[in-house]
Amino acid sequence: MGFLAWLEATGFSEWVRVSYVGYPLMIASHAVGMAVMVGLALAIDMRLLGWFSTIPREAFDRFFTLAWIGFAVNFLSGSGLFAARATTYITDGTFLLKMAFVLGGLITAALLQGAIKPSADWPSATATAPVGVRIVAVASIVCWVFATITGRLIAYL
Repeated sequence: MGFLAWLEATGFSEWVRVSYVGYPLMIASHAVGMAVMVGLALAIDMRLLGWFSTIPREAFDRFFTLAWIGFAVNFLSGSGLFAARATTYITDGTFLLKMAFVLGGLITAALLQGAIKPSADWPSATATAPVGVRIVAVASIVCWVFATITGRLIAYL
């Protein structure tokens, strides 16, 4: 745990932990990044499951671009929050479970981003998504919902 103790001792980590600006800035950025990433992921997933059928599949590229920007904000702010209490978080089962769900959400997002391209199984923008794509969309919803829930529980458990 030497590296994690060093990380907690850095000036940046101290700033996040004790300043009147650091922690609120990190937690607010994390909330905004999460709203963008998770909100767009859920909208895309629901579209793939047949909801919001008026949204053309071609719009997904822009949605994914914004979602990845949201994830980048989340990654940076989450790294700041982690650095402030790294030795505590690395042994926190709720945090580790959250990270597993985030990883699952990232994998499903990457799979879905690749799957939205027109193919023989899914030739038109208005056609129903193939079964495999719908299964990944359901997995994505599960991952992002539970990542959000476990992330909130970290503050209370």
